Amino acid sequence: MRKLLLILIISGFYTGISAQKLGYIRTDSAYISCDIYPQNEAQSSQICYYRLYPPVKIETATPNQILGYGYDKTDYCTFTIKTGNDSVKKFLQAIVQGDSPVYYLSEKSGNRFYILNPVKELVELKEENGEYKYQLAEYFGAPSGVVPQIQNGFNPQGIARTVKILKEANLEVIQKSYENQEPVHKGKSLSQVRKHQSEKPLLSLSLQSGVTFQRLPLDLLAGLPDIWDQFKSSSITYSVAADIPLFKYYPISYHQEVCFNKFVNDYQQGADPPDYQLIQDFSVLSLPAMLRYSFGRKKFTGFVNAGVQLDIALNKNNVGWLIALDESNSATANQVEIGYLSYSTFQPGITAGCGLNYKLNKKYLITADFRYSGITNVLPNQPKPESQIVLKVGVSYNIDKKSK
Repeated sequence: MRKLLLILIISGFYTGISAQKLGYIRTDSAYISCDIYPQNEAQSSQICYYRLYPPVKIETATPNQILGYGYDKTDYCTFTIKTGNDSVKKFLQAIVQGDSPVYYLSEKSGNRFYILNPVKELVELKEENGEYKYQLAEYFGAPSGVVPQIQNGFNPQGIARTVKILKEANLEVIQKSYENQEPVHKGKSLSQVRKHQSEKPLLSLSLQSGVTFQRLPLDLLAGLPDIWDQFKSSSITYSVAADIPLFKYYPISYHQEVCFNKFVNDYQQGADPPDYQLIQDFSVLSLPAMLRYSFGRKKFTGFVNAGVQLDIALNKNNVGWLIALDESNSATANQVEIGYLSYSTFQPGITAGCGLNYKLNKKYLITADFRYSGITNVLPNQPKPESQIVLKVGVSYNIDKKSK
């Protein structure tokens, strides 16, 4: 009897070990490799049994503790499900994965399936009168005319087969559109054609503000202290900009800005009046002209840009200095030497940067921008360039048109 009991215990142990699957749990910050112990459908939506490496005891996690888990080709994601007036978090199985997932939940009341709306909120599929087929057809961009041909059941296998049919129908529509497209579309892949069959901005206008940091090496040879060998100053920046697409099917645009800065410095050394003083009072209009490449298609999009910049000085006598003369010389006591120097009116340079947009809706975006510029010909007989670092945030407005 004891031998039989021992055999049963050992068999149970090995059965448990063989049931485990190499998988992961997903936390707020990482995907963690571990062994997953699969459960039946009802339990899988409520609890996850896992064991971390090196092997330790089996742990449990609920949907309130982790963001999901998976093993083999099976993935569960944590979502908040509304049940009447209450909400509860559960693990939903992704029976269709990718950019347009479909999720499954098994309950005593029956099967429940969900898709995601444009703002990533769950939308439950409705079984009544086959409504879910039309919901899926719209979700995957398939023609509604194919729906009457679908006779699959409202279960995980039936939903998966329905999605496959709809995807193939959508691909046929894209293929026909591709084969019958205008000559200007020829030579582009199906993915390129599909990507650009949506509304695109004809023109984007932006209003931004931020700060510009200036660094300008000096070599005035005016007898000033050596520590004043460069201007380091900042200015509030105000700018307006326009983005104009250059190609119909590629995300490259011409970006033109008009920026205003006012750099002010006042270096002093000594008593009042000071023995030495160096002042900068410089109002400048900057005109960056760049090519911009944008990437991303959802809420967040990024961009990189590079081009040329022309700075225009708006005031004269931008740099002034004061040097107190030696008071031991009675002929020059209480006198000072004053000098002025004007910046060049036109100052060319190069500029490059990157940024990020957050789409509020079809018309408005929040935009953040970083840019570096190197400007030459700032001061007469000063070969060293000025450098500018610009940080800005603002709002963009899209003027759209429907792609043909």
